[in-house]
Amino acid sequence: MFVLLAVVSAYGQMPEKAAERSLILDEGVAAHKGLDEIYARFSEGYKKLDPAAVANLYTETAAYLVPGTEIEIGREKILASFTKFFDSVKQRNGRLEISFQIVQRQAEQTLAYDVGIYTLTSFREGGETRVSKGKFFVVGKPDKDGVWRFQVDGFNDLPKPPK
Repeated sequence: MFVLLAVVSAYGQMPEKAAERSLILDEGVAAHKGLDEIYARFSEGYKKLDPAAVANLYTETAAYLVPGTEIEIGREKILASFTKFFDSVKQRNGRLEISFQIVQRQAEQTLAYDVGIYTLTSFREGGETRVSKGKFFVVGKPDKDGVWRFQVDGFNDLPKPPK
């Protein structure tokens, strides 16, 4: 279990249900409507185990940098990766929740990056819960339709805290 110390919505207001928020902006990190919307939709896609919804948050030519694998280029390969992952969760009658803490952000009109920490909570049939954390960086840009999407996404696990 993790505790949200500070929760900020994309509009700078406290959300009605803080526990349901999927995004924490560290002090000094400015809200960005386009990027913050990606995280909200990403979290919703995880809750629904909807690989198409998550893959659609990436550009057509996005680079997906999964640890221990080759670089995956393109939304179709990203969709295949999320489909495989979500299918394995569904087979175990599990569910997922993911949240994000942004520790560094730089945003310009047509390009932005975030550095942060994700927290992934897996719920398994029978009540077993597993929480894992990792670090990530993403590069976002608006698509031709003006919707912000990820162009680059790289991540890996954080060290487990000592017991």
